[in-house]
Amino acid sequence: MPYARKMGYLTEAIAMQSRHKRCYRQWQSHFQSCQNAILEAVSQCQQNRHLVIMGAGSLADIPLAQLAEKFQQVDLVDLVFLKPARQTAKQYANVTLIEADVSGVLSQVCVGEKTNPDKAYWLPDQLGQVDAVVSLNLATQLPLIPVRWLMKHFEMSEAAADRLGKSLIEAHLKQLNEFSGVKCLIADRQIQEYNAEGTLLDQFDAAWDICLPDLSSAWDWEVIPLGESVHKTRQINRVGVSIWG
Repeated sequence: MPYARKMGYLTEAIAMQSRHKRCYRQWQSHFQSCQNAILEAVSQCQQNRHLVIMGAGSLADIPLAQLAEKFQQVDLVDLVFLKPARQTAKQYANVTLIEADVSGVLSQVCVGEKTNPDKAYWLPDQLGQVDAVVSLNLATQLPLIPVRWLMKHFEMSEAAADRLGKSLIEAHLKQLNEFSGVKCLIADRQIQEYNAEGTLLDQFDAAWDICLPDLSSAWDWEVIPLGESVHKTRQINRVGVSIWG
């Protein structure tokens, strides 16, 4: 998918991998909490045929060994998979990496065409066989690069950008509800920025004011420690888990 490189998704994946290495201590508890949430969700499955994880990325926040043992088929879906993730997935015969645009709109966004996220999103071929689907640190990230791209290259207004951002998140929630099995949404709920003295500088709704499903659990993730920011600030994301059937 040429737009993955052109729009910056490959660069973003490489940058996230590098930041993970630098911020291992701050990020590891978040990854462990994600793994625990996924295991809690799949424990509610009536059958263990097919699991789909959207936003699989680096695989660092996925308990892949346990999932591969539990399910007959595990599909890991993302736009970009770097070499370490590919090497990890190769260890399991029933794990498949699927490179896909889960929003279904990026080829249009890349060239500035009008999009309809509500009718474009990706779904697996054997939808009825999927016993659990996980949206992993994805939902509130979906608008970021498309909106930035359209504002920079096609002069999209702030109002139009806000509408698109909201529509992408709403479409993703609809996408999850197309699955008949257990649904697990792991996503940022709130983002806070602090200065070096610990004073709160800014906070906002990571979900673009879209109402997400009720929380099952939540935790704080220090995404950007003080040493990572040129502005001498730290960013903490409140991550929430929703599980429903």
